[in-house]
Amino acid sequence: MTKFDLSKYHQGKSIKHIFIYLLLFSCLNSDSSPGQQLADDVNYFQVGFSANVFRGVYENDATAAAKVLTEFLLKHYNRDYYEVEPPAIFNDINELRNIIKKQEFEVLVMHPSEFIQVKDLELLEPIAVSWRSGSPFDSYYLLVHKDSKLQGLKDLKAQSILICSLEGNKAELWLDHLLKQKKLGSKERFFSSIEFLDKPLSIILPVFFKKASACIVDESLYNTVSELNPQIRSELIALEISRPLAIGMVTIRKNISDLKLKDQIKEAFLTLHNYEEARQYLTVFRIGKVIEFKEEYLNSTYEIMGLTK
Repeated sequence: MTKFDLSKYHQGKSIKHIFIYLLLFSCLNSDSSPGQQLADDVNYFQVGFSANVFRGVYENDATAAAKVLTEFLLKHYNRDYYEVEPPAIFNDINELRNIIKKQEFEVLVMHPSEFIQVKDLELLEPIAVSWRSGSPFDSYYLLVHKDSKLQGLKDLKAQSILICSLEGNKAELWLDHLLKQKKLGSKERFFSSIEFLDKPLSIILPVFFKKASACIVDESLYNTVSELNPQIRSELIALEISRPLAIGMVTIRKNISDLKLKDQIKEAFLTLHNYEEARQYLTVFRIGKVIEFKEEYLNSTYEIMGLTK
């Protein structure tokens, strides 16, 4: 057991990954003595994240949130911390499946479509979903410029499209679902070019300035950008709007034998919004809180993936 040394993480470690661990770890240990072990079957604590979770997060905002949270922890939790494994970040489903099979984690945070693709391993237990603007769901918009005279998805044949996500995320799955519904073939053959970008302005502005034909962005990001730039909403129109889709998920390793630890992890996530310093983290990642998982939250995601439960 050693003192948690932030300096060694500043060298090559992304602070926006570390402060999330710090928050969860402090919640789990807030009623423990410094020498108390977490659980008999756990001698380290590791959290894994989908790269999709960090989409649209600006580095400066994440760093500022981390600073506030770190100061809070140092002030209110003046204790030694256990040595931990660095956070695991996965970029695609193959990496996620490998992480799950190794069972070297306690918590994995991901998008619902990713969870569905690894559910067959039966090694994860979903405990919570993200909550934003009064709902655990968000919709996607297929946007074009109002002067384009495009009236439907079929009119985008041989046109360019920008997608605000990583490949394999819900936005791409929804586009595949739309094309299949309208019998327009694969997106690779239908569009002249497809580009996946991280920041919403990089997606929306090319359509606004008529440099790209169309884009797909989630409703909450579009609303945020439009509030800051009202002219965008007056110039862009939505050709298609998706059904509400679950935003994000928190899962834990199913075979953790210490039931108290499981309860503590769940409680830590479900009460994040009760702490002012924790709300800084939630704000950066555009969620108000996380709420208890219900299977029904995944219904629309199953639908766009063409799967049944």
